[in-house]
Amino acid sequence: MRAKIVGVIFLLLFLFIFPIQGFAVDYWINDVKMDAYLQDDGTVNVTETHTYEFDGKFNGITRTVIPKKGSSIKDFSATENGKELQVEKDDDIYKIHRKGKDEVITVTLSYTIEKGVEIYQDVAQFYWPFFDNRNESTYENLVITVHPSQSTRDVIAFGYDEAFQKETVQSDGAVIYHFGEVPSETNGDIRVAYDVSLFSTATYVTAEKPMKEEILNDKNELLAKAQEKAETKAVLSKVAMFLVPIFTLVFLIIIIRNRMEGKAMLAAVKREIANPGSLPKQELSLPATIFFTNHNYLPQGQSMAATLLDLVRKKRVRQVSDEKFQLVNQTGALPHEYILIEWLFGKIGQGGEFNFSDLEAYSKNKKNSEKYSGFQMEWGEAVRNEVKERHLYEDKSKFKLFLGLLSIVLVPFLFLFPMYELFAWFVLTLILFGGIIVYLIAYRPKNMEGLRIYHEWLMFKDVYKELSPEEWKKWPEDDQMRAYIYGLGMGDKGMKRQNEDLISAFAPPYYNDSAGFYPFSIYSFGYVGPNASAQFESANESIGSGSSSSSSSGGGTGGGGGGSGAF
Repeated sequence: MRAKIVGVIFLLLFLFIFPIQGFAVDYWINDVKMDAYLQDDGTVNVTETHTYEFDGKFNGITRTVIPKKGSSIKDFSATENGKELQVEKDDDIYKIHRKGKDEVITVTLSYTIEKGVEIYQDVAQFYWPFFDNRNESTYENLVITVHPSQSTRDVIAFGYDEAFQKETVQSDGAVIYHFGEVPSETNGDIRVAYDVSLFSTATYVTAEKPMKEEILNDKNELLAKAQEKAETKAVLSKVAMFLVPIFTLVFLIIIIRNRMEGKAMLAAVKREIANPGSLPKQELSLPATIFFTNHNYLPQGQSMAATLLDLVRKKRVRQVSDEKFQLVNQTGALPHEYILIEWLFGKIGQGGEFNFSDLEAYSKNKKNSEKYSGFQMEWGEAVRNEVKERHLYEDKSKFKLFLGLLSIVLVPFLFLFPMYELFAWFVLTLILFGGIIVYLIAYRPKNMEGLRIYHEWLMFKDVYKELSPEEWKKWPEDDQMRAYIYGLGMGDKGMKRQNEDLISAFAPPYYNDSAGFYPFSIYSFGYVGPNASAQFESANESIGSGSSSSSSSGGGTGGGGGGSGAF
């Protein structure tokens, strides 16, 4: 019984969380024909024919018909080849039940719009949204026809958005709107007006005022706006033909010039490097060197492990065992070293001692998540500040200000091009503007000193990977430790593999009861380094996450609208 209850709860949760996925239907609406027959009493009889093509199983189709304010929908029915289908109404959504699989079906819908025609003193108009921006489906071929109650030549007809200039007035006064393809989530209100005498039996009046002149003015205003838009579009198109290529050319020239200057400076720096490939002298601390030579990025787990071992190398910290460390002296520590010491030995550890088990327990406690993240930010910022204080980059603020101000010229066109349907130019302008912004952020050339430090370590990294154990044994132990720590902190697979190979060439260190385990040895680094890196990475993975949501609404004229779908 308990298992059944758990199963039912799980099923309900699944349906609640994944409702859309559970009832998704693949379909295409190939053809839609809508005929609106205006009656002389102001009602409108509508007949719609929808042709659906389904891929897979389906239960039926849906039609949303939202009436305008003051009107209502009556007598909704559905048939297929003359056979009546079951219709289920849910507010303004009508579900037409018709099960099947991998079929093409044609369903005819019929309904009446009460007070669908608006009656004025001189004209009566049918102003209606058969679909709006809430429509979830694309109509691949839509035709809407409005039939007057009797033949007439006095017709005013036009449409908005997707219906603009799609109308054709027939000799009997009928108006055909040939839409063709209509994308989902678009509007397309139609508006047709006839002489009011055609609706002599209407028992209601929408408004006691003449309306013909206002309707004609609305039509003329719509046409004038379209003409103005077309003229503006033509002007913008001509502007784009000059603006985008010129900006692109200028931007490319700037990039090429900067690259040439950078290459010339690099060549000069390389000529001045005395011993290419040798271990560079320590001009920055190892964490700062790792940050500077790793594209201003600190691999959190590896770099923190490397910093801890560097404190051992500097004899500020003593390695008691493979898991335990003891603080010896923090006098003269760099700001980022002091932050790490305070955190590991004061907050996580106790009594001046730090153990990896303390780190594991601290990171798994969710209450410490914010504090841990805050420490990482503070420590990383202190490392960045050390690099910043050395002034290893060129000052390009004036150049960036100039290029930034120049790029502002493109901003108005990022709004104007899509507004006037110049989508190709919009995409090109967006790519160009985005490229300039990315370049402004990323372009930070190193000066001569910065290039020298960077390439000394870059060349050392390549040579180090090919270094033989015999050659490495000749190095002073402090150089061996610096090389090992650098490789560990960089997270470079080749350097890590070389570290392991070189360490394995050494004999295990002597254990001294009074001094502790691994008192001060490159071999001890090789043993504890990978473990320390794994421990810090595991701690980082134990820290948290979040989420967001959004919604939208819309509609056609008078609050009305509709759309189509399937289930």
